[in-house]
Amino acid sequence: MLAATERPMTEQASGQITEKPRTIINAQQAQADRTPRTMTSAVIAVLRFDGALVLTLPAILGCVFGWWMTGRFDWLAFLFVVGGVFSSALAYQALSAFYDYEQSKSLDARPASDLPASPFALQQNGLLPPTLLLNVGALLLLIGALCAFWLALLTGWPMLFFSGMSFLLLAGALIPPVRYAYRGWGLGETGLFLSFGLLPLLGGYYSQTQSLSWLPLVAGWPLALLSLLAPLNQNLATFRRDWRIGKRTLAVILGPAHALDLNAAVTMAAYAGILIVTVIARLPLWYLVGLGTSPLAMGVYSGIKRTDVSVDDGYRLRDAAIKAAVWTAVLIVAALLISRPG
Repeated sequence: MLAATERPMTEQASGQITEKPRTIINAQQAQADRTPRTMTSAVIAVLRFDGALVLTLPAILGCVFGWWMTGRFDWLAFLFVVGGVFSSALAYQALSAFYDYEQSKSLDARPASDLPASPFALQQNGLLPPTLLLNVGALLLLIGALCAFWLALLTGWPMLFFSGMSFLLLAGALIPPVRYAYRGWGLGETGLFLSFGLLPLLGGYYSQTQSLSWLPLVAGWPLALLSLLAPLNQNLATFRRDWRIGKRTLAVILGPAHALDLNAAVTMAAYAGILIVTVIARLPLWYLVGLGTSPLAMGVYSGIKRTDVSVDDGYRLRDAAIKAAVWTAVLIVAALLISRPG
């Protein structure tokens, strides 16, 4: 459990991260009541179904674009696409929690703690065996691989390319010896954007059409950016812990103030992208309804002090990003349903 006077980081003019006194009791109390009491509830808390759902949205949109272009919808292929990506996203949550905790035990890591209900604290306090998370993550990856295999049998071998590349990016981000998500330079965030954003967009489209097109990439990248915001804000919430264990996320490299700026820029780029792609890709004007969630995504930034970003702020941003991405996807899919002739 975090001490009431934990010394979080702040960015100095030199660009280095130092520590300063700060009270984080609010974040502690907010999560203390949500601490899981059973093994099952602890595993469910670690898997973060809402976060996995957000990472699955680009695949869903890719499938819908395939229907919008052809007028045909293969429900069985859709279920395998969604099942495979969702299982992989759950595996990513479980394996991230496991390898973060393993990283904290390395020789060059500093003592670290997290909020009581966090996956890190559940393992640290002995409420959740780390090996259980490793086994759960491996099982979920196997389910995702089986979905990809059957999908390839249904729709063709190119699906193995999309699924295989996503699998390699996911595994390389976390599993030794590569572990590029821990090495900095935005590699982890970029890999996440590719494995759960652009590749599923193409894969979902191909599963419905058995053909390739630039349309899902051009029209779907704004939603992929919104989906990426959830893990970006999650990293902002845990940047103190990540700094101490040696996990070099963008929030650690840039510092909380600039990381907040980056997340705000990504949010604005996503909504500006909806406007741009509607014109460039000649999408129906109904597509602009996706802009309706911008107050939900942007409003939370107004209540955050840039020079004093707290753990609470990061989690509030994450929750807002999840809600905004889900509702944006719902509105965009509804727009495509309404606008398709015949």
